[in-house]
Amino acid sequence: MTTGDVPGMVREKMIVEYPADTHLSQSSTTPGGRNGLLRDEDNHLAGHGVLYPADDDLLTRAEAKATLKLAVAGAAAAGAALTYAAVKAAPHVRKGFANLKSKLNRGEPEVAEEKSVTVIEIEFPGRTARGSAEVSPEATST
Repeated sequence: MTTGDVPGMVREKMIVEYPADTHLSQSSTTPGGRNGLLRDEDNHLAGHGVLYPADDDLLTRAEAKATLKLAVAGAAAAGAALTYAAVKAAPHVRKGFANLKSKLNRGEPEVAEEKSVTVIEIEFPGRTARGSAEVSPEATST
């Protein structure tokens, strides 16, 4: 609390909260001053305003609400921008993944496997495997 210029009066910083469709009453004793009484558009008494003590740094409940609203609005805008970017980038990303998938599926070209052939040599008496007649030294001596 701080003392005001008027002796016997106390002056305090306060935050007033009241509905948007009302206003504070004009003070009848202090020029430019306001009362905690609320008036409607027709200047009929509508209730009382709620007073909150203001901190030294003036970061009050009302300012904290406004800061929170700005943060939420900023987060919503950032989310909308990210969603827009993701929607615009999706076809390009899908195409990139499809190209990568086809490259991975292609891999290295497969080498045709050589079929193993089993050669069976059959020996006939008097013949070689090629089918030519075997010449024995006895046959040539006669």
